[in-house]
Amino acid sequence: MKTYGRRQTRWELSPWRVAFFVAMTLIALIVVLVRLVMVQLVHGQEFREAAQANQVRLIPVAAPRGLVFDRDGRVVVRSRPEFVVALIPSLVKDIDSELKTVAQTIGVPESKLQQQLLHHHGVNYTDFDQVAVYEPYGPVILATDLPVAKVSRLEEILDDLPGVDVEVQAVRNYPYGTLGSAVFGYVGQITQDEYKRLRSQGYSMNDVVGKDGIEYEYDKYLRGEPGGQRIVVDSQSQVVPNVKLPDKQPVPGDSLVLNIDWRLQQITDEALEHGIHSWTGGHKVLGGAVAILDPWSGRVLALASYPRFDPNAFASDDYSKIAKYLLDPMDPLFDRAIAAATPTGSTFKMITGSGVLSAGLVKVNQVIYDSGAWDCYGAQFVDIAAGGLGDTTFVHALAASSDGYFYHMSWLLGNDRLRKYAQDYGIGKKTGIDLPGEFAGNYPTNAWMLKVAGVPLEPSDVCSLGIGQGALEATPLQMARVESAVVNGGTLYTPHVVAQIRDPQGHVIKTFSPQIDHHVNVTQASLKAVREGMDQVTEPWGTAYGLKIDGLPYGGKTGTAETGNGAGANTTWFVAYAPANHAKLAMAVFVDRSGGYGASVAAPIAREIMIKYFKIKDPGPGY
Repeated sequence: MKTYGRRQTRWELSPWRVAFFVAMTLIALIVVLVRLVMVQLVHGQEFREAAQANQVRLIPVAAPRGLVFDRDGRVVVRSRPEFVVALIPSLVKDIDSELKTVAQTIGVPESKLQQQLLHHHGVNYTDFDQVAVYEPYGPVILATDLPVAKVSRLEEILDDLPGVDVEVQAVRNYPYGTLGSAVFGYVGQITQDEYKRLRSQGYSMNDVVGKDGIEYEYDKYLRGEPGGQRIVVDSQSQVVPNVKLPDKQPVPGDSLVLNIDWRLQQITDEALEHGIHSWTGGHKVLGGAVAILDPWSGRVLALASYPRFDPNAFASDDYSKIAKYLLDPMDPLFDRAIAAATPTGSTFKMITGSGVLSAGLVKVNQVIYDSGAWDCYGAQFVDIAAGGLGDTTFVHALAASSDGYFYHMSWLLGNDRLRKYAQDYGIGKKTGIDLPGEFAGNYPTNAWMLKVAGVPLEPSDVCSLGIGQGALEATPLQMARVESAVVNGGTLYTPHVVAQIRDPQGHVIKTFSPQIDHHVNVTQASLKAVREGMDQVTEPWGTAYGLKIDGLPYGGKTGTAETGNGAGANTTWFVAYAPANHAKLAMAVFVDRSGGYGASVAAPIAREIMIKYFKIKDPGPGY
């Protein structure tokens, strides 16, 4: 039987397969070629810079903070140069020996240098090795504000002190000392918590930052861009010796132009201090504040708080002064102009008066009998002036600040309407000033009374609130703002300290125009009547009689607020605007728990400010 073998299949090369293989190979080569072109030619410089950046570290030097000018171009805050001893931990060979040499050369105890080395930036290290791990390139500032003679001696031996350097740093300087501290605030070394919050914005552990005032509010503009020394490190992050790169020059911060009138600011700070000292005879320190606004724009012309502090102490790390401020029971760091809120006394009658007239509950010339007392929903309220004014009208009653008359007006309004007018004037709400730490104050509601006092808001409470007593609280800035609305016809502006921001070359990069919050819902006739009453404050029937300024008619309203349910020392107030016919400024003066009355404590301070600011040569009796 014949058998047949299986025929072997012949392999044939498919032209389609060959074409597909060639095409894919060409595409892969093209992709690789394009990528090489992109890396080498298009992005070559970028990648080279990135690679170099991985090897380059910056030992930072802070930029000078921007200047601060008053509205007339006077420099009121600046930076000054100072010599410091800086340490780069990664370059140090023998820390104990080097610290000892530095201490002997500059005349500073070695223990103080050691303390600064291990405790800075809000971090406490156990030893130098920890510092070297977490801050290898520093710089750690060991000593500041060195005199030239000590700098010269140290520079002669720097070659023997690897990692030690003498640098010139810009230190914040306030040439007028304590004056203006309520506006400026202060600066200080960034803390660990601040660094965690700000590092995403480009801040470093060596930065000096604003802590309060405009220094805090505008820190991102004032801080500038740090420069420093560039060093090259290897793959182990060790500094490569003998490789010199050009230093990066720091860029100074932007400058601020304020609405502050510096001459008025100086006068205000000094008058507040003088007035308090005159009242106490220098035997007691009282807290006080003054807020002065341009009533037609809301621009802040002056802001004073007492006691004051010297921001230079924080800029130069004067720890003894800082400790004194922090431990002072009068708390000089507390900005009373924007944060001290108390009952306002009879200055609140600006609100009650314009409200009752606007509501049509009484007419300006309507004669009302003032007995000096009023039955307010079953509670008897009695004026301190026994017997009251008798038959009187609105303007006369406001000038005389009759409590009996305004008990009646408050009763007519009732709690709901009085609260509506108070809140419309901004009581119980922050003004929006461009400063940190503002307090909103308070106007009590029934819910608030139940929560805080455990009792409801009684109908009779309106008679206390209507004369500025009871549970209401307002700041000096809020009352200056209320007064400004009375003066300008009812417009409530947002107060603003800063007028412009300018770059280091002087170009304007931002301007802050006057900003209207809203218009108070009161009539022009009511505001005119309130102004007429305030214009008579220095007349014989007015509460500031004897405080007239010859040649400068002004309007004002005294206020005396009880404390401790009448058992404590009175808090005194005075609001004033001048000149009376077209006011250039509106102010509120406040002295906390001074005793006495608004006319005897706060009003003389306002009078001194107006006399000096308007340059009245012969102010008349009483000065």
